[in-house]
Amino acid sequence: MPPRAEFDDHQSCYDDTAVASDALAASASTLFALLSSSVNLSNKTPSQSSILQRKRGQQRQRKRRPRIVFRNTHGISGLLSSLLVCIAIGAHHVYIIPNTLSILAAIASVATASSGMNIVDQAPKQTVVMEWPFKVIPPHRDAFKRTAYSIYYLCGRICWNTIQYHHHQQQHSATKTTTTSVLNWIWGISALIYAMTKFVPNPRDLDLSNGNTWLFVIPMAIGLTVDAFFQLPMLSQEDQLRWNEDVITQVDLLWILLVGLIVAFVFTLAFRGVLGIRKCYWMAAILVHAIVIYLIVKALPFVMQLVL
Repeated sequence: MPPRAEFDDHQSCYDDTAVASDALAASASTLFALLSSSVNLSNKTPSQSSILQRKRGQQRQRKRRPRIVFRNTHGISGLLSSLLVCIAIGAHHVYIIPNTLSILAAIASVATASSGMNIVDQAPKQTVVMEWPFKVIPPHRDAFKRTAYSIYYLCGRICWNTIQYHHHQQQHSATKTTTTSVLNWIWGISALIYAMTKFVPNPRDLDLSNGNTWLFVIPMAIGLTVDAFFQLPMLSQEDQLRWNEDVITQVDLLWILLVGLIVAFVFTLAFRGVLGIRKCYWMAAILVHAIVIYLIVKALPFVMQLVL
């Protein structure tokens, strides 16, 4: 039996060897685990990169502006009516079936306005266009309806002008003259009532502190009501001038109708995020006031003759 000290030395050597082997085994297992995890990570990298690419693609799609797609009745009828109005304007300059094309343009425009009335709830209620030095807050749904009513009125005027043209082309007898006079009064009163009810705002609902009232509501009310007022037979003609034939002509009505269709289309794009609402609003305001100034310049000689 070896001495106690020798036994202790052998035991300590055995312990050191066991510790070393355990450390080596632990290191090997750690290294194997690291290698395995690196292999797993390398296998997962393509899927993670594809996920990142997918997310980036979704972000790009969100940043893209919405595409203009005409799939519903309103979009298709809007394109058709605008095209027909342009053709009718050209037809009046070259004298190729202008009245027929004007009637077709009016019918298509009525269909466009009617289909727009069905989707008016999709428009926002209002937008703050300007806050200083005075507030401008257009109520979009009311403005959309007012535009549709103005398109109805313009189309009615275009149709009535065509009817009047055919009456003037025919030989007048006493019976035809009486019938025409009655029809003139019916049309004049109907146009005036329509303008008063659709365009003249109720004083209780009129917000004079809102700039939109002065930019759109009042100019449209004055312009359309004055035109309707001159549809009355006793005011529609003064000496050799006739309001519907010499002052506000068929071509004028078609141009105003085209502007109305374009403004409605532009605001539809703005509501869908394709264009900025504020830019569209100020563009529409400029067009409306340009039309008002043009009509005042044309109507002033007629009104001066009527008054004097």
